[in-house]
Amino acid sequence: MTKGKHIDHGKDIDYNVDMDIRDEEAKLIEVVETEQGLKIEIWDVDFQHALEGHPEVTIERIKKSLIKPIRVVQSKKSNRACLFYNLEIENDPDFGKIYFCVVVGVLGDGKGKMETAYETTYIKKGKVLFDKSKEDGGKK
Repeated sequence: MTKGKHIDHGKDIDYNVDMDIRDEEAKLIEVVETEQGLKIEIWDVDFQHALEGHPEVTIERIKKSLIKPIRVVQSKKSNRACLFYNLEIENDPDFGKIYFCVVVGVLGDGKGKMETAYETTYIKKGKVLFDKSKEDGGKK
C-alpha cells in the first residue's frame, strides 16, 4: 500500500522555540459549530502554528472543512483527536486528489479545539465517525 505524496508548503519548525507568542495570552479567534453540533474553538496560537508549517492554511478553509467535511476520522494516535477532511481538488496533475485536513482535539461536553491543519493527498485510516458519501446514499 502506498501512502500519498507529501505536499511540502513550509518549513519544519519547533513550535515552542520558533514562536515568541507562547508567553502571551492566547486569544480565541472564532468558534465554529459543526453540522453534528460540536463547537470547535480556533485559537490564535494554534492557527499560527498551522500557518507556520503550512502557508496554504486559511480560516475560510478551516471553517469549510469543519462545517461540511466529507469524512471525519478518529485519530489512531489519540482517541481524543479527530481529523476533519474536505476534498479540495479531485484530480491534480501532480498529486491526484488533494484534501484539506483539520485536526481537532476533543475537549468534552460537545467542545473541541483546532490543533493544526494541512493539505494532504490521502485520508488516514482510523475509526470513521462521519462519512458524507454514506449520508448521501453512496453518492459523492
